[in-house]
Amino acid sequence: MNVLTSLFLYLFFPGFLFSFMLSVICGYVDRKLTARIQYRQGPPLLQNLYDFLKLLAKEVVVPQDANFLFILAPFISLASVILASTILWTAIFFKKGFVGDIIVLVYILTIPSIALILGSGSSNNVIASIGVAREIKLLLSYELPLITSLLVAILKTKSLKLVEIMHNCNVSVETVIASLIVLITLQAKVGLVPFDVSEAETELASGVMIEYSGLLLGLIKLTKQIMFSLIPAFITGIYYYKGGVLAFIIKYILFLILMTLIRNTNPRLKIDQVIKFCWFILFPLALLCVILTLIKTV
Repeated sequence: MNVLTSLFLYLFFPGFLFSFMLSVICGYVDRKLTARIQYRQGPPLLQNLYDFLKLLAKEVVVPQDANFLFILAPFISLASVILASTILWTAIFFKKGFVGDIIVLVYILTIPSIALILGSGSSNNVIASIGVAREIKLLLSYELPLITSLLVAILKTKSLKLVEIMHNCNVSVETVIASLIVLITLQAKVGLVPFDVSEAETELASGVMIEYSGLLLGLIKLTKQIMFSLIPAFITGIYYYKGGVLAFIIKYILFLILMTLIRNTNPRLKIDQVIKFCWFILFPLALLCVILTLIKTV
């Protein structure tokens, strides 16, 4: 793969441009369904695009004591999530990848959280520091059950290559449970209710994002929106890929709707509840799925 091809994949399809437009559509579905649940009309199709453009036009205010990480963090977050999107959608559309790309994908998806921790922490805002502390605990909470659940697909297919996992992972009881755990943990990664403890608008006035404005805030929101659109593709691709294009689209939409329903029917958890839920409920379930998989594959 030459440089021009790589740039095209990253910047246009299935990279930035495709991911951006898909995130706008997914954001519309999410907000429209949320509005219907709350007996409201809901926004127009391109409302997320309008919101992003509005933020671009606003002034960027940088705290006096902030260092370069405050400005750099949103750009790193967006670049990493676009790279993750490119890797995932390239495997889905073109059936191309490399050995160990699923490990690379998981690690890349942790970069936005780490960048936000470093960027917000450099602002020297007391409220932001509380949000940062919560974000660190949140990161330590969901990563363990997430990786353990992904081991189910890896052990079933005996492969670390995303394309091979997609084509060889068969649906079973343990894969269904593992996929639901991945759905919940990735929802926590994006910071959706009930895991929005690091933002918590009613408690911390947006927490980790309290000092961000204008372009920088727009990039953070865009990063979260693209990650939101990646979750259904990630789960469907790894656990439920078989069945053709139409089946993939239907499964993608179903997971998208399920994510919206989860965030609209649950109250926000406290950070200690999140840790207990991830470590003492999700992780043992994921470990049980791994054990069942090992029993069946031995």
